[in-house]
Amino acid sequence: MKRILGMVVATAAVLAYSTVASATSVIFDVSGVVGAWSRSGDPLAGNPPNAATGGHCGASGLASSTPGSAVNCFRYVFAPGSSVEVDISGTSVTMIGGTLNVIASTAIVGGTIVLATNGTTTIAGGATGTLSGDSILWSSAANSSSTGTITCTGANCALISLPVGIPVPLQPTLSALTNTTPVTALNLGQWDLNGAHTAILASTTAVTAWSNVIEDGNRRQAAFTFGPTLLGLPVPEPGAAALVLLGLGALALRSRKA
Repeated sequence: MKRILGMVVATAAVLAYSTVASATSVIFDVSGVVGAWSRSGDPLAGNPPNAATGGHCGASGLASSTPGSAVNCFRYVFAPGSSVEVDISGTSVTMIGGTLNVIASTAIVGGTIVLATNGTTTIAGGATGTLSGDSILWSSAANSSSTGTITCTGANCALISLPVGIPVPLQPTLSALTNTTPVTALNLGQWDLNGAHTAILASTTAVTAWSNVIEDGNRRQAAFTFGPTLLGLPVPEPGAAALVLLGLGALALRSRKA
């Protein structure tokens, strides 16, 4: 009897060790990845062309980069310290957590308003998915929350009711400016990994804010991507809910003509 019990205990220990041994915690460093996207309907909106500080989405062929057009989409890199950690156990994948830092500067209304944002999005653990070949197919959303500040500089900060040079909470300020609703959970979609499963090569977009304008054909206001290549749904397209409303651009145009 003791021999049988010993065999059972030994077998259980081997199985438990095998399960632990097959589980791998992977930290994907996404610092430097152009992964934060937003849209603007201000035809005079513009960013420095340097991808490290932002730029039009036209480089990806997903939106017009023509200055003065009403089709503007901006992208920003994830700042240092940005990463996501997942547990891969065989074909089962579980989100452990993540931190996404975005430090961005956006010039609008002919450069008379510059919005500097310094934000951090924290991704909670618990979302699950399946590893299929070299792709993670996420089946549940990841809860998230954002903190940070937004600072306005320039001659026309009063147009958007922000003080000059004084940081204010990122939320609800940004949502009020853009007439959007931020998400509380990210639908992660699909991540394509390298062969060693140590880096994200491509991902679908995870919407971070929705336009409140029901008439918008595409209500995706902002999104994250976790790899340098995009999959599936395009990044947000411009619409009535802009980074700053199109009316601000029209106001600036009238001022120029005057």
